[in-house]
Amino acid sequence: MRFDPSPAAIWKKYERDRDYKRSIGLYDRVRRNEAFYLGRQWEGLRVQSLDPLIFNVLRRCVNLFVSMLVSDDIAVRAQPFDMDTEGRHTARVLERAFASAIERSGVKALGRPLLKNACVDGDACFYIHFNPAVETGQAVKGDLAVELIDSVNLCFGNPACDEVQRQPYLIIAMRRDADEVRAEAKANGMTAAELEAIVPDDDGTSLRYRANGTEEHVTVLLHMRRVDGGIAFCKTTRTATVMREKTLSYRLYPVTHLCWNRVRGSCHGESPLTEAIPNQIAINKLYSMYVQCIKQVAFPKIVYDMTRFPDGWSNDVGKAVAMRGNPNEAVAAAFKAPDISAQVLGLLKQMMTDTAELMGASEAALGTVRPDNTSAIVAVQNATAAPLELTKMAFYRFTEEWARIFLDLMGVHYGVRTIVVPDEDGGEPQRQSFDFSALAGQDMRLQVDVGAASYWSETMQTMTNDHLLESGVITDPLVYLEHVPDHQVRGKHELLHALRAQRQQQKEEQTHAEQTQAEH
Repeated sequence: MRFDPSPAAIWKKYERDRDYKRSIGLYDRVRRNEAFYLGRQWEGLRVQSLDPLIFNVLRRCVNLFVSMLVSDDIAVRAQPFDMDTEGRHTARVLERAFASAIERSGVKALGRPLLKNACVDGDACFYIHFNPAVETGQAVKGDLAVELIDSVNLCFGNPACDEVQRQPYLIIAMRRDADEVRAEAKANGMTAAELEAIVPDDDGTSLRYRANGTEEHVTVLLHMRRVDGGIAFCKTTRTATVMREKTLSYRLYPVTHLCWNRVRGSCHGESPLTEAIPNQIAINKLYSMYVQCIKQVAFPKIVYDMTRFPDGWSNDVGKAVAMRGNPNEAVAAAFKAPDISAQVLGLLKQMMTDTAELMGASEAALGTVRPDNTSAIVAVQNATAAPLELTKMAFYRFTEEWARIFLDLMGVHYGVRTIVVPDEDGGEPQRQSFDFSALAGQDMRLQVDVGAASYWSETMQTMTNDHLLESGVITDPLVYLEHVPDHQVRGKHELLHALRAQRQQQKEEQTHAEQTQAEH
């Protein structure tokens, strides 16, 4: 099928995807889940008979899930299949390049809002691109940049599949300032007529909450599709072209997608908040009615005879109370309403506990249990974390996907760059030039360690080396130190250099002593 790059044709694809999102109620569900997470749980309701109270169980559960899954400890190791001298050098260069790109792009810090969006909305996305304006500290500018994309702003060519790399095309919708878009179109060589066609619009669905000042914004659609030779990109608005289609030699779509709970036959996942919102509403209503009832019946009320107190009753201290008739026959009494049933408070507590536990947050995981039996608490915490293992594996797979995209974009955009590589012999780090374009099209073994996995692998490697040294398999301290991970020993390369220099000096002294003994 022939591709039509006109703005009208791309906007038609975008509208088709919006119709699909409306058919599954995605826009309303995302807005509602976000409002309940933020505590806007009485929004749109006019309540006059009671004071609306909020006991946000959902936010506490979401924050627990994110804290249990997120990790700032990500280590990426890329190795060629042929690990000769050149292959080992390439592996060391890529390790340094990955560390620099991860730090400069801030992708680790974006893991927290990504998981929060995935938990609240059902899914979340990363869009990875090359920003040529980033300062790198050397003559060559530009580095990788990562943007967090809302699920409502990512359009799949095949909405029945949630795998990004199998899509016929992808569209990312962005709300941007109209003047900024015109400047970009002018830099891309668009005509004056195209620039005038870029006008502000308001589709009403790309934003979670309608904010003030959006009248000068325009919806920009980034369309990408797989073609011979790479991925073709173009940018359009509803009425104009911002960037004509151009092909980059990517092997992968620069988009990664994470579903919290996968839904069969849909590209969008399901949030754990959706099913728990009715429970949250019932908790808020019951608590509000409970407090309102306490306020009305907790204090005794004065009951008096209006025929004897025609001017009403006053509780002011020291104030005379006028009445008709004999004061000794005054009729006034204190009345106390029956106490509210204790079952209401018990039901509220049980509902809050059950809602949190059904979502996967037990009292032990939340830290609200008394630490009487630590072994039992640890066992309960491990059991609570077990349902999140599936989501954790999905997050690890998501991390490996953006690492592969990083490698793909490095081979296309980096070119020749200077990398500081540690010396294998323990000497001073060496500044070397490396041509990243040689990576384009290469298949490499990619190992991504996330969170505890990176600590575990390094710790296990160190423990194995310790056992080999104790058992006598390793007798040379230099061999032992070379196989210890760099982060386990501070100043490892300087220490290796000092040990080698000490060994060389001992050899020279021994040689000199042998020569002196031979002369005598």
